[in-house]
Amino acid sequence: MEALTSTIDFYSQHGIWGAYASLVLGRVGRGAGVVIGDVRPPETGLFVGYRAGGEEPRLLPFSSDRRFGLGAAAYHDDAPRPRDDGILWSSTNFGPDEIERRLSLSGETWRAGSLSFRVVSFFGEVPDPGIVTRASARSACRPSLLVRLGFDNTAGKSPMTGLFGMQGISRPLSDSSEGSLLGMAADSAFGFAVRPSTEIEEVMDWSVVDAAFDGDRPLRRLASEGGLRFRIGAGRKAEFTIALGVFRDGIITSGRRAHAYYSCLFKDIEDVLESALDEEAESLFRAERLDSILETSTLSEDRRFLIAHAAHSYSANTELLLSETGEPIFVVNEGEYRMMNTLDLTIDQAFWEARFSPWTLRNELESFEANSAYEDSLGLAFAHDQGVGDCFTPKGRSAYEIPGLTDCFSFMSYEETLNWTISACLYANLSGDWDWARGRRKRLAACLASLEARDANGDGVMDRDSDRCESGAEITTYDSLDISLGQARNNLYLAVKAWSAFVCLGALLQRIDGRETQEARTAAAAAKAAALTVTARMIDSEGFIPAVFESENRSRIIPAIEGLAYPGFCGAPEAASPEGPYGELVRALKRHLDTVLAPGICLDAVSGGWKLSSTSRNTWLSKIFLNEYVAEQVLGISDERTARDSVHAAWLKSGSADFAATDQVDSSTGKDLGSRLYPRLVTSILWLGPHFCHK
Repeated sequence: MEALTSTIDFYSQHGIWGAYASLVLGRVGRGAGVVIGDVRPPETGLFVGYRAGGEEPRLLPFSSDRRFGLGAAAYHDDAPRPRDDGILWSSTNFGPDEIERRLSLSGETWRAGSLSFRVVSFFGEVPDPGIVTRASARSACRPSLLVRLGFDNTAGKSPMTGLFGMQGISRPLSDSSEGSLLGMAADSAFGFAVRPSTEIEEVMDWSVVDAAFDGDRPLRRLASEGGLRFRIGAGRKAEFTIALGVFRDGIITSGRRAHAYYSCLFKDIEDVLESALDEEAESLFRAERLDSILETSTLSEDRRFLIAHAAHSYSANTELLLSETGEPIFVVNEGEYRMMNTLDLTIDQAFWEARFSPWTLRNELESFEANSAYEDSLGLAFAHDQGVGDCFTPKGRSAYEIPGLTDCFSFMSYEETLNWTISACLYANLSGDWDWARGRRKRLAACLASLEARDANGDGVMDRDSDRCESGAEITTYDSLDISLGQARNNLYLAVKAWSAFVCLGALLQRIDGRETQEARTAAAAAKAAALTVTARMIDSEGFIPAVFESENRSRIIPAIEGLAYPGFCGAPEAASPEGPYGELVRALKRHLDTVLAPGICLDAVSGGWKLSSTSRNTWLSKIFLNEYVAEQVLGISDERTARDSVHAAWLKSGSADFAATDQVDSSTGKDLGSRLYPRLVTSILWLGPHFCHK
């Protein structure tokens, strides 16, 4: 079944895959509508509702009642002015107790009174556009979603009038579609449409609510509010499908000039909407098939909600570009920060992409090779990101990293090299693309050499900072946390992740070489050294391993176990087994987790949710999900300590309701602390089991 949510008042982003655009809605009395080239919720209004006979109109609460654009008063002084609430007609929003809201993998559904409103935005697998026909590419990469509006007037004695409208539009589509579409558009940027019918009319006025429910009016083309009015006869039910699409033409990036990929497949917004309506049945079939993934699972409602919520925010951040030389460029933008292809997110999103679009993971890895790789004094390394806000940075440089720092905004040279290495191993193993891996043989060997060079004493743990830091020091992806997870040097989290990289890399080298080579033996030796170092740091009397191997650090962290996630996907499952070649390490990490999963340590004393570090309330949901998978599926710890999903779901529905899939939250309250509107929470796909990540 869909994931029912008792709390309805939170934003969700219905991302249009590859278009860097979304339909954002869900906060009561706040803005809702379309955003393009960003993920922040709009300030416009969305109007969805009906009027039954002579009763008051009833609307879903998607509008703040703010006026948008000019009104009649801007043109002449004696124009009628609206009441203070901005609405001439007496319309009433449904209250929270009248509304049912359910999220699904394909979208979400709202039901209230005689209305059902369903958004269908995610359709599952996306084929490689380089190897499919143009027709298939148009279907897969079409920048559109569907809205299904249902009205039940079976008990009515009078006709019912329905409305779907928006602020921020500029023209009726009947003007430009030669009679094939009814709807509204915002210039050429976005629009929504249906096929013409005697039951449907365009409405456009200073107030689309007034125009829809207060008799017939001519289209007022000077207005900025418009929509579609639906007529439902007495004693009838009706359901209507609306296509919503976006379109950006021409060069939309700098640094590396590129078009939106879909602009080579569609000529304009009308073409997008026509195509979406033509393929309505196939799209809905794909959505139903996708929804069955969660419906047939044994996951709790909270976990189904968390996966669905994450899927929509991830899609909102995706952007498929076409370079001027005709090559596709896949980008995942980093939520509110808008950084492009952040490598320490790529590794966490790899499981999702390996399932739904493995070619995008390959595209990112190749893009990092071509544009993010650099040489410092210790060897090969990778930049943190590739730019910000559709502005690509020069090769080997990021928008984030600055020298001379020891915390946020410093370099992540070591961890990003680990991330590229493990992500390459994941791609090769999950896709079976061994030829690709063989083509990266020299690059993989260079990664190994570089990682070794950053270990001064041969204990398998990083203790040399890149010279790019100058007077500063390297950090990890946990940049906003304290030293327990933020410092790269001699860090427990990073030590286990390095062990994992050596294990996965050694297995991949042996697979593609067909024999044990010197590099494979070197990787094995480094893995053994890291394992010995980590296990030796166990404080036996207290049953935990300190987060940092210096300065007498006593912080305790959950992500000590994070590196155990990868060997099972990379051809070395025995490495993460308590009876395997690294059994002592695995058993030590299980003991460590048993110790730290306690109230007041890494279970928040107030909420009961997971705290990644005993010394910080800044906790990250994407990493919680990843580490929950390791705890349950790798270490076999599955009890009331891991069953905290209701707390984690509540953080997104209440504490961080303004920001859809928020990653960084206060572990006591769920209040957003950063990484808002984020793509990274799709690590939750691992709850569906390791087999699911293999397409």
